[in-house]
Amino acid sequence: MMLFSDLDHHQLSLQDCCDDLAQQHQKTLSKIALYKRFNSRSLSFLKSVLSEQIASKLGIAGENNWQPFNKVIIADSCKFALPQKFEKDYPACSGNRAKSLMNIQYSFDIKHGNWEVLELAKATENDLAYTRRTLEHIREGDLHIRDLGYVSHAYLIKIIKEKAFFINRLHPLWNPVLCDTGKPINWVSLYEKLKNNNIPFETMITNGKGEQAFNCRLIAMPVPEEVWTERIRKAQIRAKSTGYELTDEYKHRCRFSLFITNTTGEMLKASDIAELYRLRWQIELIFKTWKSLLNVHKVKAVKKERFECHLVAKFIWILINWKVFRCVDASIRKQSTGYACSMWKFFKQARKYSNALRLAVTGSFQFTNWCNAFLSNINSLLIEPKKGKKAGFAIVNHVFNP
Repeated sequence: MMLFSDLDHHQLSLQDCCDDLAQQHQKTLSKIALYKRFNSRSLSFLKSVLSEQIASKLGIAGENNWQPFNKVIIADSCKFALPQKFEKDYPACSGNRAKSLMNIQYSFDIKHGNWEVLELAKATENDLAYTRRTLEHIREGDLHIRDLGYVSHAYLIKIIKEKAFFINRLHPLWNPVLCDTGKPINWVSLYEKLKNNNIPFETMITNGKGEQAFNCRLIAMPVPEEVWTERIRKAQIRAKSTGYELTDEYKHRCRFSLFITNTTGEMLKASDIAELYRLRWQIELIFKTWKSLLNVHKVKAVKKERFECHLVAKFIWILINWKVFRCVDASIRKQSTGYACSMWKFFKQARKYSNALRLAVTGSFQFTNWCNAFLSNINSLLIEPKKGKKAGFAIVNHVFNP
């Protein structure tokens, strides 16, 4: 009912749900009876189904070419406004126009295509606080790629201690020193040295002091003049709104894309670091699919448990189709080198075939027939190359399968 309805949550009434039960399952239920069934027990059941599906990992052949990393985990949060009715349970963070805000903490292993975490969190817990709460999830051999909002000295030190790996941008407030001299980096002279070539600069640096200090590689890549100008323009607008002025050092640092990592040069070349960091934008494509195509952010003011049940059910549907997407994508890559399945196109088509998948799940329709119909024009699901931009699969092929 909630998984396969043609209507999104903001369109779905209790009567629609009752009608669906009668048509699809020959079950008669009143609106009041259904209303009462949206409760904590129903929510716990749906959460357990989602957790079980997340824990059930796909094993697709040909995924061992990401050596030496066991997993490559990308994490970020997806936020959207809720009706004010939910303000008590899902309060917005200070400074936000909305009174109520949903905060979905999400991470997935891009190597195997598996979801790692999906948590309905409070927006009042920022990303850095979430990192502190989940440090115990770091495992040896995993590569973590995260937005700056998640990154602290303690987080990176924990990764190093657990023999895991990270790729991150250098935080603008951190002032590293060179390992060999203990002196700060001279950004002006470095830019003069690099501005006329595209070769990244690499050196070992120390971040922090005392127990919060750690060593890692720094990769500096000069950016074009127009990129630097735009960075400064935006930074000046932010500085003016807060009453600060940009320092000369900040302006000089803005001439570079700066990355830090504890991987060795034998694991990843300096030129590969920036390429792999771009994979972080894959999670933004996922969030775009959730919102723009699947409308997870469109919510109406209903009973809290009903809203949560609908949202969790939506993610169960997304995860079921995500696993089908991964299989289709793996098949395309195996048969046609240089091609991959478009996530956006797949889920757009998945919505059209949702009712047929429902029949396949209930046994009323052969799953093989669903696959044949869904994939009858598989070329329409391929990623279309964009000039000057590499797709995620192309980045992986470039770095790990040169």
